[in-house]
Amino acid sequence: MQKRIEKILIVRFSSLGDIILTTPAIGALKTKFPQSEIFFLTKIQYRDVLKADPRIFSLIEFDPIRKHKGFSGFMRLVFQLRSCDFDLLIDLHANLRSFFVRHLAKSKIKLKYNKRRLSRFLMVHCKFLKTKPIHTVDSYLEVLKKMQIYIPEKNPLIFLSQGDVEFSDHFLLEQKVEKDDIVVGVHPGARWETKRWNEEKFTQVCQVLIEEHNCKIMLMGDSEDKELIENISKDAPNAKVITAVGLPTGKIMSLIKRCDCLITNDSGPMHIASALQVPVVAIFGPTHPKLGFAPLGSKNVVLCANVKCSPCSLHGEKQCREKSRFCMDLIQPEMVIEAVEKLLKEKNLNLKEV
Repeated sequence: MQKRIEKILIVRFSSLGDIILTTPAIGALKTKFPQSEIFFLTKIQYRDVLKADPRIFSLIEFDPIRKHKGFSGFMRLVFQLRSCDFDLLIDLHANLRSFFVRHLAKSKIKLKYNKRRLSRFLMVHCKFLKTKPIHTVDSYLEVLKKMQIYIPEKNPLIFLSQGDVEFSDHFLLEQKVEKDDIVVGVHPGARWETKRWNEEKFTQVCQVLIEEHNCKIMLMGDSEDKELIENISKDAPNAKVITAVGLPTGKIMSLIKRCDCLITNDSGPMHIASALQVPVVAIFGPTHPKLGFAPLGSKNVVLCANVKCSPCSLHGEKQCREKSRFCMDLIQPEMVIEAVEKLLKEKNLNLKEV
């Protein structure tokens, strides 16, 4: 049966971090079936994450705003998939859309990952119960174990396109970033406001890293983060701050690759850095690492206050019920600075005392 696996479809529509966490599954499938053609179905806005991955034969882009808008547009996508005879279809999303893709597309073998809804519900709503934490990557890979597929590497891995690498080289040259400069990336945004660490504390961390260690700070984020980034950078020396706002994902990936360390909330860029082997200081508040979204790898520091009300939601979408955001307020700038210093020293970088 497995000798005939020549066409594989992986389905994961969103979001940025979740797609990155599917990459160990891609690697395992390509190792087991080296001659296979791997197709990956995802939303069009996430194509940059996988466009340079040499293990993927074809990216199938789901465009719900234009080409595949509404029910008729989605069915157009489904009929496109039906024209392909897949040997193996793996649903790594397990939502309503992927349900229809899984049932309507043609494939000899169809598998779906266990979303562990009950386990995560209990972690959020019944904290008094002890629930075993399972990382999302392990949940994805569990599907492959049903086919006795060996897992060579559990850490996510993403690739940069030549165009994005050239962009970052040119961008950093314009910003006068030298080869021996220590660059600390800072991504202060997050999809939900509740997941964002305090603006003032980000500012304090940046100032200390500039003034005491002569680091250059690369502030990055979406267009929605423009005001936040401007506020953080306004009191810092211009020569020491680089801003990258509203860039496509591929270009942000290439800039993160140049960073010696990334400070971020629980967000997609956290997983980008981890997948590029860039050390991460990750700040968790309303969400919690035990929900399965912590950065993987040994060169990361996760800061989480572990207050009794955390996690209060799966993705941090709910407003805080307390008078103060204890989960974020208890994480102090000194803790972040200490974590950055630790990671930079582990890279044998000579932190300058100014």
